[in-house]
Amino acid sequence: MANSRSGDAMIDRLVRVFAAFDPDHQSLSTEEIAARAELPKSTAYRLVGDMMRHDLLQRDPSGRLRIGVGMWELSNRASDAVDLASVARPHMMAVHEFVGENTQLGILREREVLIIERMSAPNAVVHRSKTAGRLPAHASSCGLVLLAYAPKHVREAYLRGPLNALTEKTTTDPAALRTMLSTIRSHHFAELSGHIDEGTTGITVPVFDGGGMAIAGLGVVIDSEHRKGVPAIMRALRTASARITQDLAVDGGALD
Repeated sequence: MANSRSGDAMIDRLVRVFAAFDPDHQSLSTEEIAARAELPKSTAYRLVGDMMRHDLLQRDPSGRLRIGVGMWELSNRASDAVDLASVARPHMMAVHEFVGENTQLGILREREVLIIERMSAPNAVVHRSKTAGRLPAHASSCGLVLLAYAPKHVREAYLRGPLNALTEKTTTDPAALRTMLSTIRSHHFAELSGHIDEGTTGITVPVFDGGGMAIAGLGVVIDSEHRKGVPAIMRALRTASARITQDLAVDGGALD
């Protein structure tokens, strides 16, 4: 089939349509979906029509396509990540009210951090994290925390690359990253400035499940000139992390 991967199943095409949307491409035309999903235009038009009927895609006021409310409803029915976010939310709110910028919770998915909950304020520093968005693990404080607590074979597989830079400060040298991960394991937090967005600092601590496994990173993204200072932010993050871990232990919950 022209402009399409041969022999692909319908589910493969649907997944590629959804994957065409990302934090930098939140609305697309059908032609753009066809190009980004590597589909013939006729196939893309047919899939888009079917998906709109099920509210999996919807049009915004300009007529461009976005992920629809039906997809949001499906994703919120049976997900361990959603359960974790629900447990964490009240404790994240306490951090967010103290810091007043951006607070987020992320989990490791292959080579990326998936942001499963995020809170922001109108005057917060602008950065590229979004709920359900993904970031390269080696470039984010959350990703480095999760890599630091991952099994050694997971860390080493990740460090074999690729390790792309998002800014001139992004660390891409495997040896330097190994040193950073060792330091994070010793100090139980990560702090990165300008590795994803210039002028921002990410600070993250691990969140453990009831069995003592690091399952998520709880962090903030702030202006690098933030007035409250890192020590106070660290205390707020560690308090919230401990309370999330306690609640997970009571619930007997763990993220698969």
